[in-house]
Parts: sequence; structure tokens; C-alpha cells
Amino acid sequence: MKFSKPSWMPCRNSFPRSAVIYPEKNSRIPDVLRCRIIFQDGSEHIYQIPTVRIQSYSLEEIQEKHLNLFLPYVLLRLRPRLNPKRKSPLTKNELTAFVDKVMIILKDEVEQGYLTEQEYDDYVNLFRRAAENIFEKHADFEREVDRMTKPMIELPSVLQKRLYAEIDSLNANKEALIADNEILLADKEALTADNEALTADNETLTAELARMRALLEQYHIPVNA
Repeated sequence: MKFSKPSWMPCRNSFPRSAVIYPEKNSRIPDVLRCRIIFQDGSEHIYQIPTVRIQSYSLEEIQEKHLNLFLPYVLLRLRPRLNPKRKSPLTKNELTAFVDKVMIILKDEVEQGYLTEQEYDDYVNLFRRAAENIFEKHADFEREVDRMTKPMIELPSVLQKRLYAEIDSLNANKEALIADNEILLADKEALTADNEALTADNETLTAELARMRALLEQYHIPVNA
């Protein structure tokens, strides 16, 4: 007995689990985002995507759940307190204690095997970059984060890499300055040429006015001063 193959094959796949991550605090962020999906057969389905608000997690929760990806963003919760007019502006001691907790979490994650040494360095560098942006206008706070997060001992290979990067940056700045200087020189030459042209035009006009004045005087036509 022969059986004909069905015109369709049953299929069951799990849709990828997704989430939308919001790094900054905002009371208007919903718990889920909804998206209407229309399939090829015309059927419509509402797809709900949960939202994750990083600033709603305490440092203790981040450590407990090993949410290390959140750590570079936790400094954002301090930004509203940078305004000195607030009732309780951020103090240096508070910042020091906060950064100290973050560094302890990262070190514990390495000791427990959740992070490699390279991943630890990457997270610290991301944290430092976040501090540079957040405390851009608060030099004391930026220096404090830099002091607490910079490596105590810099390996020769790391030092060499950093120095090469600084040299490349200086060379790039030098080339940019040379290019700017060439543009300025070109502008100066153009202005000089324009000035010479204006001077020549002025001399031509002066000569023409003198010629016209002489012609008018020749025919005894009064010339206004």
C-alpha cells in the first residue's frame, strides 16, 4: 500500500526570546512593547516584547543575577544628582562608595569564574568611558572614578600598546593641524589676492574720476566737491 505525502509538513519552532533594554530611568517606559505581526496567510498576531530597565536593578540584584552587562550603565543613575541645586546633590564620598561596590562586584565575578580577566578589563574600560561622558563637566568626579578604576600595575605589553595608540593619536592630530594650517594659508592667499584686486579697482576708479574731473573743467562745467 502506498501513502501519498501530505501537502504540508508539521513544524514547531520556538520564537527567539527577545527583550528591549532601556539604560536610563524613565517612568513612562511600559512593562511590555506590543507589535502586530501579519503572516503570509493574512492572520494577525500581537507579539509582546518585555522591557528591561537597567536602573530598576540594585547593585545587589546585578551581582546576584550576574548581570554584568548592566554595570557600565549604573553610573547613569547618579546623573540627576549632579545638579547642585537638587535637595541632595551627589558627594564625592557617595561616588567613591558606589564605584567601590561596582569594582568589588567585577572582581568577585572573576574569582567565581563568571568573567575572564580580559572581560574584566573590558567592563572596567566601558565603565571608565561612561564616567568620562557623564562627568564631563565635573572634573573632580571624573578624576575620582579614574583613580579607582585605572590599573595599579601596567604590564609592559599594555604600556607599549597604549603608547603606540597615543603616538598614533598625536600623529593624527599633527596631520589635522597641518591640513588646517594649509587651509588657513590658502584662505590668506585668497584674501590677499582679493585685497590686491580691490586696491587695483580703487586705483582705476580714482584715475577715472580724475579724468572726468579734468574733462569737466576743460568745458567750464562746475564740479561739486
